[in-house]
Amino acid sequence: MKSTKAKANVGMPWLLKHSALSYANQWFMTDRKYMKELRKKGSQEIDAPVLGDLAAKYMVARGFKTEKGNPLSNSQRWVRAAEHLAAAAQSAGKTEVKVHALAIELGKVAPVKSKTGTNLLSAATKFLWFAGEHEVRILDKRAVDALGRLRGVRGKLGVDYEQYAAVWKDQLDLHKGVLGEALVDLPRQLAWSCIPSDVHAEAKAVFKEPWFTDRIFDKYLWTLGVGADGGATSFV
Repeated sequence: MKSTKAKANVGMPWLLKHSALSYANQWFMTDRKYMKELRKKGSQEIDAPVLGDLAAKYMVARGFKTEKGNPLSNSQRWVRAAEHLAAAAQSAGKTEVKVHALAIELGKVAPVKSKTGTNLLSAATKFLWFAGEHEVRILDKRAVDALGRLRGVRGKLGVDYEQYAAVWKDQLDLHKGVLGEALVDLPRQLAWSCIPSDVHAEAKAVFKEPWFTDRIFDKYLWTLGVGADGGATSFV
């Protein structure tokens, strides 16, 4: 995937507004918990059981199943994975380097048959993001497919993480205007959300965080990608 400044398909502000409310609900129901609990009491240490739950929720746990001949039990795997995540989050260097380094270490914990190791790359991005590395672009197959569609590329694209992150950023920039409109409207939609009134003040503060905008865009790409997969009605 090559970085491009080509004109984006940004004629769907309603879909971005839908994605904003959808992610607000996801933040309250799911992400908020993991963001608070993954690090033990705010320390650099990663909670292994919480990491295992996160992996299951974000559909990368299948890459860590106990296989015949692996000396580590399932619980030991998450302890080891948590140690590698903590080390990667504290390491210096570019985001892309951290992602690849963590994917390699995760591969030692749970060897995969896939030659590309794409599932562990996806796991590495998700783990690092929830560990507080919000500059990491979360890798998801549906997002890859959606970015291809937005750029007018037919068929499935190969995954090169550096190029994926660059194209993701290009498309985010092109969608900034409609994303801004969705964020302006979002506080007025809280009455239609699953977020209780006593959490509205916290939610409104979170809506202003740059990472929240990024996650709305992730949700938008995921929605488009489901259509591309044929798993749902296409929105474009």
